[in-house]
Amino acid sequence: MIYFYTHLLFAYVFLWNHSIINDMQFYREDLTFKIIDNTFYVSGFYSFCNTGNIPIRKLLFYPFPIDSTYGAVDSILAINLTNEASEIITKIEKDGFSFKIEIPGYGIVKYKICYQQKLFQNSAEYILNSTKKWEKPLETASYRLITDDDLNIVSFTYTPDSISKANGQKIYYWSKKDFMPDKNMMFYFERICK
Repeated sequence: MIYFYTHLLFAYVFLWNHSIINDMQFYREDLTFKIIDNTFYVSGFYSFCNTGNIPIRKLLFYPFPIDSTYGAVDSILAINLTNEASEIITKIEKDGFSFKIEIPGYGIVKYKICYQQKLFQNSAEYILNSTKKWEKPLETASYRLITDDDLNIVSFTYTPDSISKANGQKIYYWSKKDFMPDKNMMFYFERICK
């Protein structure tokens, strides 16, 4: 009998936790990338919601690309813009960092995350395909890449929707709806000799 109740309790806890996980959704991201002097700058806004009535408190992992073509990530900043909490990073590792996320029942929260990474070769990468772990596409996503005018992007994994030039810079734009990435955002570039 105790065995039965133990399994029943385990099943209840599992289903309750599974329900909370399913109530949490990552539904939007808006990012600005910059490639300046062999450094890749990432600054983004990430929006999450809770479709259930139980508050959610979890740790999420934010990944970085690790490759011999990239240096270590530094200048990491993570802020909960909804309640202005800045002490949310719990652990920084070589391949990413863990941070606390809190969403009230039926709530929406927005986080700002920034970092920079040295580029040893002519490519930069932002990890997008981790979105698959959420098992739902992003409702909306926007991306912007800013480079100096003397930097030529040779190829992208996602073709930009538009390009503009202003004040000696090129700006590339992407706008996505119901976006489930199947690959990371990659930029391959070369310097233009003047």
